Amino acid sequence: GATDARAQISVSGSPAAMKVTAAVAGSAPTAVSNGLTTYSLASNPPFGHYAITASINSPMPAGVTLTITLAVNVAKATSSGAVTLNTVAQNVVTSISSRMTGKTITYNLSATAAAGVVPLQTRTVTLTQISTP
Repeated sequence: GATDARAQISVSGSPAAMKVTAAVAGSAPTAVSNGLTTYSLASNPPFGHYAITASINSPMPAGVTLTITLAVNVAKATSSGAVTLNTVAQNVVTSISSRMTGKTITYNLSATAAAGVVPLQTRTVTLTQISTP
């Protein structure tokens, strides 16, 4: 089938495993971040008519939060800042007006003390470039 050249997004790879392991006595565990992957858009849409959404394939455990931030060229799009990921797709970039290449994806994993010890788990993050009205 044909590929719509206006809706192509690529990601440089998968981030390394992230694990919250440190905490200062009396404080919440120390969050960890990873900003080593990038994304690129091969599209050149009309201004304001494309966005990028993000979601994960299954809910995070109680007390554990994963956020994503997509960097943008401010003249070409608007970032939603840090967005908490869940199974419902949410806007992470809006008002895309032009191609962008090599833009940083930052993941942040945090947990509360109430989360306790959580066994190793994986999540698949899905980024989708969508057409908006």
